[in-house]
Amino acid sequence: MIPALRSLVAFPVIALSTLVFGGIAVIGSWLPLRWHVSDRAASIWARSFLIVAGIRFDVQGRHNLRPDRPQVIVSNHLSNLDPMVHWLGLQPLHYRFMAKKEVYKIPIFRTAVKAMHMVKVDRQAGAGGYDFINQQVGEVFELGLSLMIYGEGTRSRTHAVKEFKKGPFIIAEAVGAPILPVTIAGTDTAWPPGDWRMYGGRVRVVIHPLIEQAGTPIEMRTRVETLIRSTYEELTTGA
Repeated sequence: MIPALRSLVAFPVIALSTLVFGGIAVIGSWLPLRWHVSDRAASIWARSFLIVAGIRFDVQGRHNLRPDRPQVIVSNHLSNLDPMVHWLGLQPLHYRFMAKKEVYKIPIFRTAVKAMHMVKVDRQAGAGGYDFINQQVGEVFELGLSLMIYGEGTRSRTHAVKEFKKGPFIIAEAVGAPILPVTIAGTDTAWPPGDWRMYGGRVRVVIHPLIEQAGTPIEMRTRVETLIRSTYEELTTGA
C-alpha cells in the first residue's frame, strides 16, 4: 500500500482503537484482576495499531523471558512503533513503560497510562524529578511488574544505536533488579521519526538472556549497550 494512503487510513483507526481500548484498560484497572483486563486491552490495541501500520514482526529468544520475577527491560529505541512491538513481543511478561510527560496530554490515553501505573518522566524537572520517578518505580515493582526503559532515552534518528544513558542501570541497581536486554530493528524504516507516513515492513526483536546485577551501573551500561549494539548491527547488515 502507498505509505501516504496507509497513514490516512491508519490514523483514524488508531484514534478509535485508543478511545475504545483505552477506556477498557481504565475500567479494567478498577477490577480485582486489573492487570489481566488492562494488559489484554492494551495488547489488542497494540495489535490493531501494527496491523493498520503494515507491520510484521518476529521474535527471537522468547525462552529468555522470566515473567516470575520483576526486572528492568532495556532496549534501543528507533520509532514510535517500538512500544507496540515490545508490548506484544515480550508477552507473557507484565511490565510498564517510562512515559514522557507529553503522553499525558493526550485525552483518554492519559487516563489509561495513569490507571496502568506507567512511570511519568519530566525531562525538564532536573534533579528534583528523580524522587518522583523513584516513587513510581517502587510502586511498579511492589505490584510485581517489570519496567521497560529505552536505553538511549529517545528515538535514534541515525538508523544506529546511540549512546545509552546511565539512568536505567542506576534504577536497576537501586531496586536490586536484573536487566533484560532487548534489541529491536526495522521500526525506523517502517515509520521513520519525523515522518507522518507509515511504510510498513518487517520488524525483528531479539530477547537476550537476563543479566544479574554485577558491577557498577556504568559497567552494566557498557555491557548491555555493547550487546545490543552488536546485535543490532548483525540484524541490519545481515552479518
